[in-house]
Amino acid sequence: MAITPLNVFRAVRYEVTTSTVGIYTAPANVASIILGAYAANVGTGIHTVTASHYRATVGSDSYGEIAIVNGIKIPAHDTLSMLDGKLILETDDEFRISGTQAGSVEVVLNILETAKQ
Repeated sequence: MAITPLNVFRAVRYEVTTSTVGIYTAPANVASIILGAYAANVGTGIHTVTASHYRATVGSDSYGEIAIVNGIKIPAHDTLSMLDGKLILETDDEFRISGTQAGSVEVVLNILETAKQ
């Protein structure tokens, strides 16, 4: 059995598309803490981004998708910080993202994965 490291830092990078995509899924046996989530408009016009936290149905509890930012406009050559604080993800939770135009917004997530004892 593999030993889960106590703390692992991750950087997830993604070029946003028009489809809603889970760009990070919290693995088993760790608490995932998103320390920062940034969306940069690398296009020439104003582009819109939507980010959400997704949790699957567990037993009789129906969670689904909850917006973090919804339809936020980012001016050309500007960056949006999508979180004011930190976002905790439990096992199998997802950070999802979509935009209004493919290839115009790039996202970076800074994540700390901490082993559950």
